[in-house]
Amino acid sequence: MNKKNQISAIVLTFQEELHIARCIKSLQRVCSEIFIVDSFSTDKTCETAKSLGAHVVQHEYINQAQQFQWALDTLPCKGDWVMRLDADEYLTEELINELQEELPKLNHEYTGCYILRDIVFLGKNLQHGRLKPPAILRLWRNGAVYMEQRWMDERCVLKYGKAVTLTNRFVDHNLNGLTWWTQKHNNYASRELAV
Repeated sequence: MNKKNQISAIVLTFQEELHIARCIKSLQRVCSEIFIVDSFSTDKTCETAKSLGAHVVQHEYINQAQQFQWALDTLPCKGDWVMRLDADEYLTEELINELQEELPKLNHEYTGCYILRDIVFLGKNLQHGRLKPPAILRLWRNGAVYMEQRWMDERCVLKYGKAVTLTNRFVDHNLNGLTWWTQKHNNYASRELAV
């Protein structure tokens, strides 16, 4: 990645010692700086992130949307581009190569990149139950997005410009067990009902 196309990454964390090293090592392949916004984890999330060279800040968590908007408004991201990744996600080798090759070719009318996501559940890539892999706005020119303020299913939205959809994918691969996954989705359902 040349200097003109440097990427700053933002990762929100809470109790992510199981995933954070994998996430950061993946981002280091294409990012010039990585910011971890932690919600006062008591495990080794922050220690691990700092040991890998990430900038770690802590901020009180209300919900994903507010936390990420705070990060956009507050962090001193220097990259021309900003990427959002969750702690249990990582970039594939193919996506890393595509970013290095294609990002410098985008002219300034393109301010965002949609990226396809694969979901690995209990060690297996989910192949069924969806029409196609979802493409999510996860990369944008610095200052070009805001975070939609919702309690569930929040998303980054472009303020201006056009977006392109990249060919390759990132992977959502949570290493926690079935009990954790079930509780997470029960919490999602409760939040949906409360809205």
